[in-house]
Amino acid sequence: MSYEYVVVPAGVVASAVEVPSYFRSQQGRPVDDDLRIVVLAGLVAWNAAIPAARRHAAIRIEAAGAAVRVTAADDLDRRRSRGSAVDYAAGPVRQLLEDLITGFDYELYDGLQRTLTPAPEFRVVDVDIGGERNYRSMTKSQVFSWIPKLAELASTPFLIASRTADRETFIQTYRDAPTSYTLEIHDSAHTDHFFAAVFSDPRLVAQLIWEWANDDWSTLDRVEWIREGK
Repeated sequence: MSYEYVVVPAGVVASAVEVPSYFRSQQGRPVDDDLRIVVLAGLVAWNAAIPAARRHAAIRIEAAGAAVRVTAADDLDRRRSRGSAVDYAAGPVRQLLEDLITGFDYELYDGLQRTLTPAPEFRVVDVDIGGERNYRSMTKSQVFSWIPKLAELASTPFLIASRTADRETFIQTYRDAPTSYTLEIHDSAHTDHFFAAVFSDPRLVAQLIWEWANDDWSTLDRVEWIREGK
């Protein structure tokens, strides 16, 4: 019996069943730098360290865009292996992948169990970056990475984070200039809860969005907001 693991960015899929189609959607795209430098390098090192007598423990590595898939050796290698020896590496390979993605915003799909292990410290919100990138959750490091690079991530440099069950409750920012970010908040439960402010520091904008995702208003309530009509 073979095994399969897929590493995907945190939040790009809502559940494990979407992972295979997401992986297919990445075909033909250049591999992301973090994936290439950290994850792929570790997997290649795994194969290089396997002695000739244990070639059944080798893994097949397929990478494209923001995803990498790891599977057991191919059918020919399995026929040359004794019994189910090809599966003996499943546990260690999973541990290797978990170690490699620690500290990075990736999730791990287990094809045999059909489970998806989420990244730590994630928040369930719908994220739309410029109408070109969509996520079903986000981590703190993701939002701190996205905000300064909005102009690189999408041709229209905005980000909207909305409640999954209520798309009319959201926080959004638009990069007007390299040092100008308009931040707006809307709460569907309050008719007067639509206001905006302008900031020059992208890290502060990211912090406010992250606090909103945690329903933490300790800083947001101190902002001098301009109230707007709906």
